[in-house]
Amino acid sequence: MNFKQLQQQIDNNAMANFYVVTGEEEILLRRTAFAFKQLVVPEDRDMNYSQFDLSDQPLDMVINDAMSAPFFGERRVIIVSKPLFLTATGKISDHDSDLLLQLLEKPLSENIVVFFANNIKLDKRKKITKSLLKTSELVELPVLDERQSKQAVVAELTQRDYQIMPDALNELVMRTNAHYSDMQNELPKLIAYANKTKKIDLQAVSSLVPNTLTATAFTLVEAVIKNQQKAAVTIYRELLQNNEIALRINAVLIGQFRLLLQVAGLSGNEATIASQLKVHPYRVKLAKQILKNHQLTNIRSGYLGMLNMERLLKSTQQDPEILFERFVLN
Repeated sequence: MNFKQLQQQIDNNAMANFYVVTGEEEILLRRTAFAFKQLVVPEDRDMNYSQFDLSDQPLDMVINDAMSAPFFGERRVIIVSKPLFLTATGKISDHDSDLLLQLLEKPLSENIVVFFANNIKLDKRKKITKSLLKTSELVELPVLDERQSKQAVVAELTQRDYQIMPDALNELVMRTNAHYSDMQNELPKLIAYANKTKKIDLQAVSSLVPNTLTATAFTLVEAVIKNQQKAAVTIYRELLQNNEIALRINAVLIGQFRLLLQVAGLSGNEATIASQLKVHPYRVKLAKQILKNHQLTNIRSGYLGMLNMERLLKSTQQDPEILFERFVLN
């Protein structure tokens, strides 16, 4: 199920006893955790709401809590992060495994246990993982693609009686690499800016939303490939003036050139390629746009040039700006 379906379950008071939450969309993960917390009224949370991090806390504490009836309340909610025992390398004692399996078979009806497995890779071959997934509701919160991110932002603004102009929305997408969580983080100041007009325009986004290094790197890479020397050097100089570290800039540029080469070697739609490369679909979209208009030999040359520049940055004291100018000129 997705977040909306989970919210419907909560609204209908039709909750399961166990949930496993997966995905990478940060804002939705935070909202999901908050939704579960709200199931316990504030005055009962000290006794009936628990959070465990299994990277440094034992599993038996979770099991004991889950086996305990609520203390003068309607329900108990237990949030579990980093359940490493569900991974290939994670370990669980026979004792804890037996107790957890018993709990899964006969849970306390008032208790809800939520395993946030968003930052680990589940080993679905493990008996305990199979049992947990079979018994639990699975909440999947994958990264939203560009279209979904736009729709979600427009829907939220509409609910607040705000509008965002098409060019402003596109600029917001570009500056945040279409990451929904990043777009959400920028909305409060945009809403405050447009408090009187209720319309978010291009000027608002351009003035208030900073360009990420990754977003700027695509522009810089394209300027390099097009041999737009002045534009490339200007962008690079601005990054340095904004206190970006030369080695970090170089690493991001290498990553962008590498992404272009990887996308060129794969077939399929943006979502499929993004899944294979474990990147956001928007980055694949931008890569494909660049690949349509430029020869692969130029991209390979740029990639090799960046690797050489990295070597020089690490082994010499030469000025990064001068090194980049030489790279562009060559």
